[in-house]
Amino acid sequence: MIRIYILVVVIGIVGAAAAGAYYYYTDSQARIQALIENTAKLKMVKKLQDDTINTLVADQKKFAKLNSDLRGRLDKANGYKDVLIGKLQKHNLSSLSLKEPLLVEKKINAGTAKLFRSLEILSGAVPAVK
Repeated sequence: MIRIYILVVVIGIVGAAAAGAYYYYTDSQARIQALIENTAKLKMVKKLQDDTINTLVADQKKFAKLNSDLRGRLDKANGYKDVLIGKLQKHNLSSLSLKEPLLVEKKINAGTAKLFRSLEILSGAVPAVK
């Protein structure tokens, strides 16, 4: 009779060990699957992040070049402004307009029309055909 009790205890221990091993195996497989899915998601996110960083670096280089071009154009415009200021300082428009009012008026009106037309063209207006 003691043999039967020992056999029942041994079968119980072996059964408990088998159930524990089965639980450990299924739990481990579920964890492995979750880790594989997380790894795939992380790889996707890393690729997206790398693409974003590469785009930002390319944009930064493009903006640096555009900024350099703009700086050059600004320097050129400032040089032209200095030339115009020099011309205006050279000529006394007040006394000239008193001596030749029609000539000064005609030149100022022509220059103003040219300036306004340039601003229209710069803002995207279609040039008028004359």
